[in-house]
Amino acid sequence: MASKRVMTLTDVLPLLARDDTGWYIDYRGIRLRSAFQPVVSITHKRVVGFEALLRATNAAGEAIAPETVFARAPGKTVALALERLTRCVHFANFAEAGLDKGWLFVNALPRLFKTGWPYSSYVDELCAHFGLPHSRIVIELLEEPAADEAHFEHTVEALRRRDLMIAIDDFGTGFSNFDRIWRVRPDLVKLDRSLVARMAMPGADPQFATQLVTMLHRAGAMVLGEGVETDEELMTLMEADVDFIQGFWLGQPDTSPSVAAAQAPALVEAMWARFHTREGSRPHGAIDLRHFEHAVLEGARAYERAGNLALAADQTLAQPFAKRVFLLDEYGNQHEPSITRDPAPESERLSPLFPDAGSNWSRRAYFKRALAAPGRVAVMGPHFSLTDGKDCYTAAVTVEFDSRRLVFCADFLLDTSMPEPPRGQ
Repeated sequence: MASKRVMTLTDVLPLLARDDTGWYIDYRGIRLRSAFQPVVSITHKRVVGFEALLRATNAAGEAIAPETVFARAPGKTVALALERLTRCVHFANFAEAGLDKGWLFVNALPRLFKTGWPYSSYVDELCAHFGLPHSRIVIELLEEPAADEAHFEHTVEALRRRDLMIAIDDFGTGFSNFDRIWRVRPDLVKLDRSLVARMAMPGADPQFATQLVTMLHRAGAMVLGEGVETDEELMTLMEADVDFIQGFWLGQPDTSPSVAAAQAPALVEAMWARFHTREGSRPHGAIDLRHFEHAVLEGARAYERAGNLALAADQTLAQPFAKRVFLLDEYGNQHEPSITRDPAPESERLSPLFPDAGSNWSRRAYFKRALAAPGRVAVMGPHFSLTDGKDCYTAAVTVEFDSRRLVFCADFLLDTSMPEPPRGQ
């Protein structure tokens, strides 16, 4: 039966069996069971869902990796049957747990998305039979090629119309690219554990993780870091503003969602305590923006008095953490070269970018914010400096001189120790 046509829920339900550890299905000499791994919202400090994981064994009780189960399937019909059987087992075990809230994350294989596959109706039947609202189901699309990308997108949209959540899984592996993110517009993107580990390696640029998460947020997706095993990986994800985490750091998966999540509350409290301690001890985490505001205002006031950029720069560059001063017109144009403590660029690799007179910085957030709130200092950063090739902060404030409105700006590098906060600021 299963090898000749697509299984329906009517075919699957009679195969469900139960023992002391939960529901399971035997199919082609393989026993299919569920295990659940909690998903924690960092901001909300609680478990918000569970990923259902396949636990398969052969007739001798030996474990078989999930990818091996599907790789050995003789044809797509059997692979589809295995996926439907697995999903039914997951729904049965999750529903029996009796949780009144929380998402259920279940995997889907994009290569099985093909014309004629009534995928959406099967999900509807599962939700109806087990009493789970569509809005609590997250369909995880593995990062692999689909048999038909156009139909894949059509199927995803059909799932979305049913109020199902859509997630891109394993982002950061070989097939990953932003093209599918732009086209599918998932609700959630899961960073693969290999990517999480690389971002947390010693010497890794923390801004890479932050900018990656920012880009995914801009694409309209929430971000989950999976495979979290170490404190360093956890702290890296927290600093990057990742929304959710899952992994062995929270404990081992279990056949019972409640057991799997039992340690989560205490671990979440410990997680936040460690994060606050870490931020307070990091030099860059303790930056007081009043330093930048004070230095820029001193230079801006000097410029308004004399209209001389060199004299004004002396006031700002008197602070050891100030690196560069420059002036922009109301359109963001820089007419004079920047004034810096070092007359030449630190690296010859960036010499084509000098001189910087004639540049236009109107796209930068500090310029836009300074114009939007005249007289108030706008600070942007840390961001990549095109003049130093490293991270810096930039502070800017509007000035009035000779009936013109200008923007006085200064760059501050992060490799200089910060003094005590200025008094009265």
